[in-house]
Amino acid sequence: MSPGTDLRCPMNDLDLSRRLRVLRRTVLMLQTELRHDHVDEALLAEIESQMEHGIATEPRCVGLRAPVDTLRENLLNPRPELFNDTIRACEKLKDAIEEVVSRIT
Repeated sequence: MSPGTDLRCPMNDLDLSRRLRVLRRTVLMLQTELRHDHVDEALLAEIESQMEHGIATEPRCVGLRAPVDTLRENLLNPRPELFNDTIRACEKLKDAIEEVVSRIT
């Protein structure tokens, strides 16, 4: 089993910080699309995939689950009038990611 895919084998700092930076960039791309009144389902799927492939099971990333859930819930039935709320949810998730990265480095 590779590091980061199981709670018994947490990721090393370098791997985790790289994955978190990729996640942050993906969230930023989604946020940009939302600012242009477009929901990119592929980006949302990518965020979920990144979480499922190690980040969600990493003990240091427990605090990212709730912001990702909020983002997911906001996009279940996307409506343009809720895009501002979803953009704020992206911002909160990016802040939470940065907080984890800052504790690592």
